[in-house]
Amino acid sequence: MAGVASDEDLMRAVGEGDVAQLGVLFERHHARVHALCFRLTRRADVADDLAQETMLRVLRYASSYRSDAAFTTWLYRLTYNVCRDHWRKTRRDECTTDLSEVLDMTAARDGDDRIDERHALLEEAMERLAPERRAVLVLSRYNDLGYDDIARVLECTPAAARVRAHRALNELREIYRELERRQRSVR
Repeated sequence: MAGVASDEDLMRAVGEGDVAQLGVLFERHHARVHALCFRLTRRADVADDLAQETMLRVLRYASSYRSDAAFTTWLYRLTYNVCRDHWRKTRRDECTTDLSEVLDMTAARDGDDRIDERHALLEEAMERLAPERRAVLVLSRYNDLGYDDIARVLECTPAAARVRAHRALNELREIYRELERRQRSVR
């Protein structure tokens, strides 16, 4: 479509003082930013606030944006920093969803009960990961970022991002298996 400005062009305009272009970026990316905040914090109310804070930081740090990387990578970096700041201000226990909320969300889905049970176990296992480990999995699995982009978001090398993702996935697998064993022993 001709005439549709790229994210990079819009950010340059915002950086030059055209704050109205921030509204276009907000419309394009708010849902993704909110989803990332939710996946990292596991709380919808907190995700709302953090998504808003992220968009404020887009405006605040617009002049620091460099178009040599994709806008979304820069945006995910800001989002991750906002969530990390939140984790530092609150205890980890306050950043996780109550299991009953996960079960309610899972029960609302149509489909096979076995799939719903496995989904609930996976959600609980994700909640038990440290926020930094959960972040690397969310970025790689839910947001489909490559290791180069994850490295930019987490401020590490691509090799370190790959190692972090591998370790997080292994830890997730261990937690999931333990939850599965406990569930079988209860039945």
